[in-house]
Amino acid sequence: MSGRDKNIKREIMQVLDSEDKYKGKCLLPFLGKPVAQWVVDELIQSEHVEGIYSLGISKEDLDFGDAVEYIPVDFYADLSEKYVAGYEYLKARGKSFDEYAICMADTPAITVEKIDEFLEAVSEMEGYDFILSLVPYELCQKEFPEAGRVTGDFTDCQIFPGEMFTLSKRAILEGEQVIADISRLRRKRSFWAVAWYVFRRPATWTKLLKLVLRRAKLKDAVIVLERAFKMKMGTVLIEDLGFGLDMDVSQNYQQLENYMKKTKLVKIHES
Repeated sequence: MSGRDKNIKREIMQVLDSEDKYKGKCLLPFLGKPVAQWVVDELIQSEHVEGIYSLGISKEDLDFGDAVEYIPVDFYADLSEKYVAGYEYLKARGKSFDEYAICMADTPAITVEKIDEFLEAVSEMEGYDFILSLVPYELCQKEFPEAGRVTGDFTDCQIFPGEMFTLSKRAILEGEQVIADISRLRRKRSFWAVAWYVFRRPATWTKLLKLVLRRAKLKDAVIVLERAFKMKMGTVLIEDLGFGLDMDVSQNYQQLENYMKKTKLVKIHES
């Protein structure tokens, strides 16, 4: 999954691509190859991955060779459009599944070991519409004390989102408008814009109150989302920092570069 809003050039691209050479951060050069290539190189190695399909990046943007099929959808299309395009593309080829695994293209530190761990975990979770990977924030604090990432602070854990998740066929098709609405609200960079969308469901109020009072556990947040969107949701904890390190600001690029030199590049050289 890749792409961005065509009308908004984020800070990372303003700093690292002032001459507009690249469509998005996933195409930036990073330690010898484009950011997205690092991700694909790990997915290729997974014994659980039957096929890799690009949602956003075209062959003209970046040629992955025979390892990747390119789904015809615009780089600047909304998330909901991309999800539906992916579903329709696979369905037309006789590949209709109950769940679809999605990996973000701006996570170069992700590893095949943790990709497999996530996929093995979700394979044991039946009937879910949305399964999100989560990473303990303490891993980020140890490595980057000033990381400044958006976290979920609960009484039983402090986490931030990982870069893989699954969506069911139902979530993609029935939730198309919900996904579009949430994407639109996220562009406002406001927690309360999204919270108000959820608050419109009275069934969420008791759990939302616990969240506001900072007395909620992670499972309370999951219940809020399930009641708000009427879909079954789950989480998988991945205790690996690289699984959640995407690039939102230019500071993240340098952090990731340093982290990769200490972890993945060392592993590559040793092998």
